Amino acid sequence: ALGFGAAVPFEGRALELRPAAIRVVRVEGEAMLAPAGAARLGARVEAFLKLAARQRLQAACEVHAAALGRRFARITLRDTRSRWGSCTVDGALMFSWRLIMAPPEVLDYVAAHEVAHLVEMNHSEAFWRVVRCLMPEYERHRRWLKRNGSGLHRLDFGAGWADD
Repeated sequence: ALGFGAAVPFEGRALELRPAAIRVVRVEGEAMLAPAGAARLGARVEAFLKLAARQRLQAACEVHAAALGRRFARITLRDTRSRWGSCTVDGALMFSWRLIMAPPEVLDYVAAHEVAHLVEMNHSEAFWRVVRCLMPEYERHRRWLKRNGSGLHRLDFGAGWADD
């Protein structure tokens, strides 16, 4: 069971989950601190990760959309296994919150990829030119996700987390 002492991936680093005399989960150095004796430890860590994912994705999408002179409607987070993100015709962006566990540049690549769909709603050569314009080295981050993405789904923040 995962609990204090476990390694929690966050922005491409494995942080040791440690108990602390605090009220909410936070990151300090190479540790993720959580309230000591926290009830529902997994749910608290997951809530922290989702909030961090929303903040990082919102900021990245705003930067990329501004670069293209486009606007997106909203951002939704889900726990999807089949895709890391999507974009609807009305400009709604959806992302897997688990991207917060990947290196920041990988999260940024997925944000750029979905924002590029505001210009090209396909995966044509024109679409990939838009992605390259936003992130010239996107291919490296895309490869990282293909190689390591499934590992981001291995952690179960529900059942199996010890409370202390």
